[in-house]
Amino acid sequence: MKILYLTHTVTWKGGGIFFTAFHQARYLARRGHDVTLLSISPSSRFRFSETMVEGVRIVETPDLLSGLARTGWDIWDIFRRILYLKDEKFDIIHGFESRPVVSLPAFFMRRKLGIPLILTWADWFGRGGRSEERPWPVRIFMAPIEDFCEKYFYPKADFIIAMGEPLFDKAIVMGIPKHKIMSLLHGSDIERTKAISPKTAKLKLGQKLPENTILLGYLGYLWTVNADLLFQTVRLVKTAIHQPFKLLLIGNHRVNLTKLLPYDLKGDVIETGWASYEDVNLYLCASDVLLLPLVRSPVSDNIWPSKLNDYLASGRPIVATDMQILKSIYQKKNFGYLTDDNPTALAEAILSVISQEAVSQTFGHNARALAEDELSWEKIVDEVETIYSCLV
Repeated sequence: MKILYLTHTVTWKGGGIFFTAFHQARYLARRGHDVTLLSISPSSRFRFSETMVEGVRIVETPDLLSGLARTGWDIWDIFRRILYLKDEKFDIIHGFESRPVVSLPAFFMRRKLGIPLILTWADWFGRGGRSEERPWPVRIFMAPIEDFCEKYFYPKADFIIAMGEPLFDKAIVMGIPKHKIMSLLHGSDIERTKAISPKTAKLKLGQKLPENTILLGYLGYLWTVNADLLFQTVRLVKTAIHQPFKLLLIGNHRVNLTKLLPYDLKGDVIETGWASYEDVNLYLCASDVLLLPLVRSPVSDNIWPSKLNDYLASGRPIVATDMQILKSIYQKKNFGYLTDDNPTALAEAILSVISQEAVSQTFGHNARALAEDELSWEKIVDEVETIYSCLV
């Protein structure tokens, strides 16, 4: 089967949705499918480039915009994608999200070739969603466009893959028939992320981490409002704990610690900065507890946090805010604690994990088991492939 994947994010840097598309594509390629994945070039404004990665043809498309604007809005990119694809043949089209550089080329190709179109709905960008959390100029000008794209394009697709029950329910409210929607979460990369014991991980990292220290791990981007919740939580843990500990910020968190980090935590934070995939794996496994502190909001309640898949694959206990989208899976799989979105509740849960070695090991084992089974890319691609076969 020849499959076209379309994303609105920069190649290898576009957050969870690029990796959702890539991981699905590489597993499909293993099964003999021919997958072409379009994503935005990190820098090119005029030229396309193609590479083959694990059997996936990745096409980087030129885009005239830069920074946060290089996320699926450029008319030039839309036009070039359509011209690039117009003579190609596919059996099915799969777009990830509804932004213009995905939806417009996708619907053009569907009309031209008369083939099915699937859209994955992974993030809520429209009114009431992420648009409400952005600076007011972005909120005023972009929210109506985001809202239009979601409400116009999703109902017109042949099938919707909603990332989690909350977005599944929103699709129903929008009038999309239930038989045209499936709830399917982001997968865990159990091949690249190994479950290594904390002791072994710390030894492999050597002098990058202090010895005999409790490590609280957080991976990736950190919104300002969540940074404050995280730091206040860590202050309470520091007050209660009677041994050395560090907050480990893994990857590029993009937070100005000079402004946001409380003075009494200045010596208690380790920033890894950019790290290789192998080192990210080691940092996660070296952590005694992995943290997902999110201030409750419509977005945090409804959107699957893709970093959780890396946490699960590393086989460590996870303490998170009690979000609607996480409740069911936490209750079923028992891999950590969900708490209220306040520092006291989060700190108590962290201290409970640290003080109970047997509980910590059980949580970690259950986390890895979930990553290897229900949330493995193999299982998820089974579902995706079945949808393709039915539609074609």
